[in-house]
Formats: sequence, structure tokens, C-alpha cells
Amino acid sequence: PVSPMRSRSLRAPRAPVASTAPLDTATGASPVAPTWQDGQALRHAECPICFEPLASGPVGVFLAGGRRVSNHFFNLGAAQEWLRSGNGHCPLTRLPISSVLAVPDLRADLQAWWRVVDVNGDGRLSRHELIEALKAQLPIDAAKLDDALADPSHWLWEQWDKDRSGFIERAEAPGLVAFVQQVFASSGGGKGPIPDMARDKLGWYNYWDEDSSGSLEKEEVVRALVKTLGLSTSPTRVQQMRSTVDAIWAVFDADGSESIERDEFLRPGEGLADTIVATMQHG
Repeated sequence: PVSPMRSRSLRAPRAPVASTAPLDTATGASPVAPTWQDGQALRHAECPICFEPLASGPVGVFLAGGRRVSNHFFNLGAAQEWLRSGNGHCPLTRLPISSVLAVPDLRADLQAWWRVVDVNGDGRLSRHELIEALKAQLPIDAAKLDDALADPSHWLWEQWDKDRSGFIERAEAPGLVAFVQQVFASSGGGKGPIPDMARDKLGWYNYWDEDSSGSLEKEEVVRALVKTLGLSTSPTRVQQMRSTVDAIWAVFDADGSESIERDEFLRPGEGLADTIVATMQHG
């Protein structure tokens, strides 16, 4: 039978678990969760707070003293809720924040959009800044754009970065946006429905093991659970799930590898899969 202790341990607490990680010495900020990362969200062009696709709704950025605190983009509603209920710091950079600015739609007002995404105000965007800003609002193939970013000789830059400076000037942007929408349009096919974990534990694991590595890192597990349980529309519940996974991680990561291997997930009665299933059935 499934261990009742482990079954209970997956239940999200009523309030986020306080971090025991040391303060950021530069800002005095304490992270909400010791393992908060943006890698999975950036890879899938999703909000780092709630894992909702950024292009599916309005996006926002955090400000302090009227200036952006980072190059990150967030679902606007999730960012506003974070500002109301968070600890007063950006969840990724841990820098103090004071307001949320809605990012204008680049298809409706390119000039206003540029003023927001051009963080240092020099009238140009680095390749990385441009691609992350495009991914935040356009329903495009993020993986293909990331490939273009990783390749400095990609034909996209040869066409638009005429002086090979590594930057795109504002005057080049109108044609670039239309071109990117056409060439990097998302197929929209997706991966199909999420397998039912109760009936197909291995199928569920393989569905989220996107690189077929045979292991899931903590942020991959958080994202998978948020998507499976339909929590992404509630940033508070996502935060609770993130804190819960962090609190119970060592119980299931038996070898201390910082990831959940397939056998640790599938272990009968004691693995993470049976614990999740038992929690959902009794929750």
C-alpha cells in the first residue's frame, strides 16, 4: 500500500513554505523558494510564476522606481497577484519591486512596445532581448527561435543584423516582426493530451521527460504537476505546489542526484508516482 506519510506530504500547504536559504547579500532579499528557476519557463515561453504560455494573454514586467528590474516577462495577472501577495521582491532576481507594467502589444503599438523592452533605452535590442520579447507575445515556435539565437551565423541575423553588431535597431523592427511571425509560426500541434498517471505512470513520466534523459529535474516536476492538476490559472496554488515539491524532494530523490530518475518515480508503493496518485484520489 502507499505510505500515508508520503501521501500526505504532497498536499500543498495553506501558505507558502518560508525559505531557509540565505539572504541575497546585495539586495537583502529572501527567495520564496530555494530552488526557484526560470529555465523550464523560458524554454517553453511560459510565465515563470504560473507556467501559462506567455503569448496566450497580456504580459507584464516588474518595475522598481519606474525602471525594469530584469529582462523577464510574466503573465500580467500572475505578476499583479505576485505584487499583491508576494514578499516585495522579483521571484527570479530577488530584487525589490514596486509595480507591474503591462507590456503593449507589439502588433498594435510597436513604438510603445519598444520603449518597454529596450531596458537600457539605447534604441537597440540584443539578439537575446529581442527573441525573448518576441516569444513573450507572438504564438511562434520558441524552439526554432532559440536555435537561431544559439547560432550567431544563422541566416536570420545575416538578413536583419546588417552591421553584424549583435543588435537590432528600432528601424529594423517592423519588417522583422512580420517576418518572424511568418517564418517561425507555431505549428500548434502540441504533444497531445497528458497521459492519465493513475493508468499509465510510465507514459506520464515519458511525456514530461522531453529530452528523454530518464530523469526529471525539480522544476520539470513542478511544471508537470501544475499542468496535470490544472493549477496554472492560480499563481497562489502554483507557488504552494512549488514549495511543497521543494519540501518533499529529498524523500523521493533517494540517490541525491537533484533529479527524479525513472525508477524513483515508478517504485511501487514508495515512488513519487504512487504518492501523487494517492493524493489525487483522496484529495
